[in-house]
Amino acid sequence: MATRSVIAKLDSKGIKAVYCHNDGYLEYNGKLLSTHYTNENKVDKLLAEGDISSLGREIGIKTDFNSSCYHKGDDFNYQCKFYARDRGEKGTEAQEFKDDIALLDSDLVSIVSNGFVYLYAYGTWYVYSNGIVRIYGETTYKFVELEEALEEVNVWVIG
Repeated sequence: MATRSVIAKLDSKGIKAVYCHNDGYLEYNGKLLSTHYTNENKVDKLLAEGDISSLGREIGIKTDFNSSCYHKGDDFNYQCKFYARDRGEKGTEAQEFKDDIALLDSDLVSIVSNGFVYLYAYGTWYVYSNGIVRIYGETTYKFVELEEALEEVNVWVIG
């Protein structure tokens, strides 16, 4: 079973968002986004490829979707797997929304149900998680800074 997520970016025109099928939880996609997708141009290139099967450290190049060649050396999760680029699917382009309310109210977010919504805005990643993320001991239903949420996860794992 996959942990689905939405990866989005806010700019002056609104929000662009894509679906990501695998590993949407904080410790994986959250960590990859906060570590490897901190440059606005790289986020734009990621979203330009459309819906994602698996997020990787790099956007990468076209590869057979069913191939295990999505790695570089021992780094199996080196590059992303995209439905359009790598499997030839149609209708997987990024979707556009006027604001965060429209995004959270969308069919795209309802598909991920209890998954995570990652939003790049103002040079920072934020996460919304249908109440899965706890901040200061309370369940939250709003966007919080991803780094803050990752710190909370580290507290849960260690302590």
